[in-house]
Amino acid sequence: MTTRKQFVSALVVSLLYFSWMYFKIEVRMDHLISYVFFAFLYFYNEKTRRFFYAMCPFIIYITVYDSLRAFPNYNYNTIHIEDLYLLEKQYFGVFFNNQLLTLNEFFAYHQRTLFDIISGVSYITWVPMPIGFAMYLYFTGRKSLYINMVFLFVLTNLIGFIVYYFYPAAPPWYIGACGFEFFPDTACQASRLGNFDTLVGWPVFKTFYSGNANVFAAVPSLHAANPVTCLLASFQLKNRILTAVFFLVTCGMWFGAVYGNHHYLIDVLAGGATALAAFFVVRVLLRKTGMNKYLLRYEKLL
Repeated sequence: MTTRKQFVSALVVSLLYFSWMYFKIEVRMDHLISYVFFAFLYFYNEKTRRFFYAMCPFIIYITVYDSLRAFPNYNYNTIHIEDLYLLEKQYFGVFFNNQLLTLNEFFAYHQRTLFDIISGVSYITWVPMPIGFAMYLYFTGRKSLYINMVFLFVLTNLIGFIVYYFYPAAPPWYIGACGFEFFPDTACQASRLGNFDTLVGWPVFKTFYSGNANVFAAVPSLHAANPVTCLLASFQLKNRILTAVFFLVTCGMWFGAVYGNHHYLIDVLAGGATALAAFFVVRVLLRKTGMNKYLLRYEKLL
């Protein structure tokens, strides 16, 4: 049974959401479908409403990510293109054919079907794996661990979004497409992940990157960060098999980020550091301080 307070709250949030999307982003079909789904969860019964509350952090994450396109980071700071490229060469460059190359350039000479499969399969898990792991924790009654996982995932991404504005950076493929000059309207590319599309006969990554909210968001690599959130959260389960799976996916993701020509190794390491920083915040600053009482209140809603 929906109370009047709950109905009014839902109405206000709905008006704010669609006003924001209409005036700052654009209202797309996926927004409408998502809204109908979450409205159903909220109004159907008490059990589905609890699940809606559990999904709220993910809703915030998706909304913030979608909103990045309305505030291009290149409007706020200088885009790092050549300096990041040279820094990567300086610390992680490799010699091949008598020239110093980035690892991305090195793999351009060593493309293999096996590498394409490892990169593609790992990259697909970018967001589905953290969400899937969180759902597993929720539906098996591990609500405290669910909150830890969700807050770790969302906080990792929010930290990454903030860094995007302080240090906007072009991905490696950008240099091959545009050189060291800055072109703000450059469309995102699947780059070598397109090899996976060719293998499966379906434009998986071409479709994904056509809707990318921000081209100049290479540092930190959130593709590299997200599997680390699962790896860190899995330690609390003390399930060695699951931890091993997350470790292998993390390795595949990190390799795929570089091989696929979407991130330098610097970006990948920065992504791992971002996940570790978020883990520290959740486990130390939130769970072991007075903030924990608010997390406990949230847990009662689930």
